[in-house]
Amino acid sequence: MKRIFNLVAAFCAVIALASCEKDPEGTDNGGGNGSGTGHAAPSMTWEGHSDLDAPVALEETMDVRISITAEAGISTFTVGVSSGVLDPYIETLNGGSTEMDLIGGPQTLLSLLSAVQIPTGSDLVGATSVSLDLSTLVPMIILTEGNQDLGTGDLLPNSDHSFTLSLTDSEGQSLRQTLTFHYDGATVEDGATLSVDETSVDLWANTARVTVNDPTEGVQYSVQYREKGTETWHDAAGSVAEGFILAPAYDKSSNEAGLEVSVIRDGAGIYAGNTYEVRLLNSDAEADAVEFTAEGGDVIPNGDMTGWTVKEGTELPYPNPAGTSFWDSGNNTVLTITTILCQEDETEAGVAALSANTVLGSVFAPGNMYTGDFTMSGFTGTAKFGKSYDWTARPRALKLRYKANVGVIDNAGSNDPEKDEWDGRQDVSRIFVAIVDWSAQHEVTSGMTTPEGMWDPAEVSTLEEGAILGYGDLKITGNVESWTDAELKINWYDTEAPMPSSEKYSLVISCATSQRGDYLTGCSSNAMWVDDFAWAY
Repeated sequence: MKRIFNLVAAFCAVIALASCEKDPEGTDNGGGNGSGTGHAAPSMTWEGHSDLDAPVALEETMDVRISITAEAGISTFTVGVSSGVLDPYIETLNGGSTEMDLIGGPQTLLSLLSAVQIPTGSDLVGATSVSLDLSTLVPMIILTEGNQDLGTGDLLPNSDHSFTLSLTDSEGQSLRQTLTFHYDGATVEDGATLSVDETSVDLWANTARVTVNDPTEGVQYSVQYREKGTETWHDAAGSVAEGFILAPAYDKSSNEAGLEVSVIRDGAGIYAGNTYEVRLLNSDAEADAVEFTAEGGDVIPNGDMTGWTVKEGTELPYPNPAGTSFWDSGNNTVLTITTILCQEDETEAGVAALSANTVLGSVFAPGNMYTGDFTMSGFTGTAKFGKSYDWTARPRALKLRYKANVGVIDNAGSNDPEKDEWDGRQDVSRIFVAIVDWSAQHEVTSGMTTPEGMWDPAEVSTLEEGAILGYGDLKITGNVESWTDAELKINWYDTEAPMPSSEKYSLVISCATSQRGDYLTGCSSNAMWVDDFAWAY
């Protein structure tokens, strides 16, 4: 009860009287019937604050000196309180109401105020001036976090605490003024801090562990995080005892083939190269906050398309720097005597230019480039998809920029089972990425005979060589004349598979001017320009 007494006394003092001056005659100057001697109406001033209606920041150190003048003498004086922290205290001693009558209120409340030298009742009636110095008392709101016995709430960030002073003088003139103190959510000083265990950061699982240090016993803590520069905070799972885990979230759906896929939810999880803000909450108030930056991610070899050489044993352009072999093209040494299907753009260095054509009078050849290897035997070419890749981080998407000319199909391959359906239709150019866990490259053969080994990562999640963990897809159905940025979000078939080994064939990126080019079906005038392949984290 002593705790309640002290708190209520302090809170009431925030809006009560520090000193009073009576009317010199000690009379009521007219009995409050509005027919007095013409004294000035009651007024209020706050030193340093001309606009009393404007909210004032609630801080640990404040200058709050208020003066009230009532020339005809005070007749009534009430104070209404609106504060999530203070209301329960006031209601306890004021009959369940937060509207306190300082003259005719409950005797329990008035006795409490009088005991700490706050004028009430007859000491207020007839007073002509009131001086309030609340510089010490107002900040006490910050120091009161809640009382379980009374069921009060904690001091919430971005909360307002208002006091409405209403009084009339003996001539019936009134004054009503609300003073609002705004709490912006300053750090709760309970000694607890948080730290990120940087050795726990797993950029393939996209997780990190956070530890709460020196927690206050009995306090319920929570942890939230967000990528710096974004608005949405994400909740971390866990507890003080076990630690909190920052982890990704996925949105599940079915793709066009009816297969279940998962896409990483924006902002959730820890991704390479990003800076994160992490905050510790004591209830809804911030107790501590830290930032950390995850290590940078992976680089796609020759992703900027600046390295070009001649493929060994041929005179064909090769989209790799000397001594490396990551990209290849289905350029056919027989069919490309006059046609280069993949080369560095002649007018813009560092750009891969893919061009379809009809060669030897009737054979359609799509422009293409992919991660893998190409071999030729007679009139049959074999595209071997997949390159070993040393993963360190799971990406959200594949980024690139492109331009394209995509026309109507003017060649339908004789071995295409859907040639009648596609002949004369709008062609489709395609770029896709597949993250795979294969024991060998996947081979596709095509040429003058029936093609074999065709595959589509959007239609199957596994092949003989192993699992397709996820894929991203871009289909282009018309001309794109200006450079356009694309981001192929990864649709994950498996979000929990371990990181694929660099000793396996673990990455496929494929670009083709005609998606049915393996069947020798497409538009012979199609062209595509691609550049700046990189991961989005």
